Amino acid sequence: MTLQRLPLAIHTNVAELLDQLRAAQIAEFGEGASFLRRERKGRFYWYVRSRQVDGERPERYLGPETPELLETIERAKSLRNAAEGRRMLVRALRASGLHAPDDRTGRILQTLAHAGVFRLRAAIVGTVAFQTYGALLGFILPAQAVRTGDLDIAQDYGISMALDDGLDRSFLDVLRAADTAFSPVPKLDPSKSATYRTPDGYAVDVLTTSRNAGDEETSRLDALKTDATPLRFLDFLLRETIEAAALHGDGVLVRVPAPARYAVHKLIISRKRSQANPKRRKDLEQATALIGALAQDDPFALRDAYAEARERGETWRTLLDEAVSLLPETARAALER
Repeated sequence: MTLQRLPLAIHTNVAELLDQLRAAQIAEFGEGASFLRRERKGRFYWYVRSRQVDGERPERYLGPETPELLETIERAKSLRNAAEGRRMLVRALRASGLHAPDDRTGRILQTLAHAGVFRLRAAIVGTVAFQTYGALLGFILPAQAVRTGDLDIAQDYGISMALDDGLDRSFLDVLRAADTAFSPVPKLDPSKSATYRTPDGYAVDVLTTSRNAGDEETSRLDALKTDATPLRFLDFLLRETIEAAALHGDGVLVRVPAPARYAVHKLIISRKRSQANPKRRKDLEQATALIGALAQDDPFALRDAYAEARERGETWRTLLDEAVSLLPETARAALER
């Protein structure tokens, strides 16, 4: 699989869009907001306190202190309305061949981002996440591997329980702000749901990390105010997620798994699906494309993720060996070198 590399100017535009989206996210809290720094167990974390409304000044979690976050806060303090400039950047990036979500998915992502889902460390997983990697890695990814009709949102269970922040309404109500047709799909316990669907079949699945071999059918994510389906192998995927831009409207700041972890996770998941499942082939196509891009520009991240997965036990090694045997020779060599 030969990937087309994007010009350096596109890389620059992607970086500029991400910087503007980070500042815009914090600036949404409005004038009069103040920023608070708190220490926990030797680490510092930042919060924003909105201006007073009805006698209250709500606080929202921004994240652990990093040089990037400090710079973003400074930019947010002086930010002016730059939405039209971001729209021009998004149009230019899409015209370069980078992939974007379909209009409905884009609207849902925009609504989730505005509600704070990604600020609360939830991440997109699955094909919608894969659509963002071309911009991050500087390659045009194969079109057949980016088609999807659903959206998967995942949050680490431990993070959800540890956060002292959360959505101000239920996850279902957030989805209905984007499309009033969403309804919960009940589990065996009809009071619980981790899937939300529209009458024409569009689905949003909420996932979380598996805590033990005897997981119940769902786990409750307090921060997102929803139930979620626990999945094995998901903790590997959600470790150290990163920010990315979904190319919709004036851009949407989202979180996605690190590309190397995504590629290795897809190898594993491809072996867990049934032979008849069409996603099995797409898993390998996505993994192959990312391995090809990472082998050129970030081979150490790729090999580190692959080595970590192999060290997790015999089951992981067996699944990886089966998947790698089906990869093109160049992709196999990139992993095994």
